[in-house]
Amino acid sequence: MTLDAALSRMPHRGPMLLIARVLEADPERILAEATDHRAPDHPLRRRGRLMTAALAEIGAQAAAAHASLHGIGGAHIGMLLALRDLAIGVPEADAIAAPLRAEARRIAVDGIGARYRFTLEPPGGGPAVLAGEALLSIRGLE
Repeated sequence: MTLDAALSRMPHRGPMLLIARVLEADPERILAEATDHRAPDHPLRRRGRLMTAALAEIGAQAAAAHASLHGIGGAHIGMLLALRDLAIGVPEADAIAAPLRAEARRIAVDGIGARYRFTLEPPGGGPAVLAGEALLSIRGLE
């Protein structure tokens, strides 16, 4: 499956599709890039500020793209069910240089869901901006 096909299965469109591109992927993990978190019109910005916790959506989208790329759940519509164990490295995302690298690593999968550990890092490495786990629902298409 191509990246375009995998991303087309995600419910986000336009500015809410936060992943700019996939850098690499294998059956266990994906490395993606997000480039527009500093944009003044970023869809998760509130009152002119973008809190780092909101960027968990990038980690969840990377996990969803991985699930789609590797056919986890067959033909499905994925949805974020829960986030847990969030570790926030910086309070606001505005100071973070672009692009952000998002790695999502599959932890577990069954017929109804998948669990991923994700990490967002600044360009060139360094301390994690945000890390956590995402639980995705993988609901079959009817």
